[in-house]
Amino acid sequence: MQLQELINNLKQSKTLIEEYAELHNKSWQLQFNAHRYNKNELFNILGIGFGLFIASLYLATDGISSAIAVLFSVLPITYVFIRFGLGSVFNYTGRKVAIQQAGLQVDQLSAQMNVLAEKLDSFSMLPEKYRTLQAVNAIGSYLLNKRADSLKEAINLYEDEVFRHNQIQGQQFQIQQNHQMIQQHREMIKAQKTTNSRLLWMSIFGR
Repeated sequence: MQLQELINNLKQSKTLIEEYAELHNKSWQLQFNAHRYNKNELFNILGIGFGLFIASLYLATDGISSAIAVLFSVLPITYVFIRFGLGSVFNYTGRKVAIQQAGLQVDQLSAQMNVLAEKLDSFSMLPEKYRTLQAVNAIGSYLLNKRADSLKEAINLYEDEVFRHNQIQGQQFQIQQNHQMIQQHREMIKAQKTTNSRLLWMSIFGR
């Protein structure tokens, strides 16, 4: 197979992979938003606003002293009832509806993702493991820049670089862990020196 034909195939594969990744992200975001559905801010405003409204009615009829008394007695009750009573019920109902609606949209997105996956299976030269944006970009770059002359060479080079990257990440993590241990050891020594100094002064002046 010609190198240019392989590069063109990777470009087409990348386009489909990008579309697949976009649909996957949309699907995840829909489910995330549905499960986090709430109108707490709205019910906070309603709870406080209703309490202030009742207080304003007393202000108009009985004067400021009655309005203040009502404000401090009624506002907490109305807030708790609306925010945690009605609010919880509406949040539960709204979340349930949002999850159902998101499920329908996710099903549609999944169907589109399946079509893209079938297209990739039908013509992409990339093995399934490497059908990610990171992999297809790296493998395509190796071929374009003549670092590899075949798909097999490009995949092996990609695996080598992933392995080295993971090694470096592991070493950096170990270095960070060692640094934290050294800092903790220094703090312990410092604390022990402070304690020893206090004990020394206590022994001298306690005589």
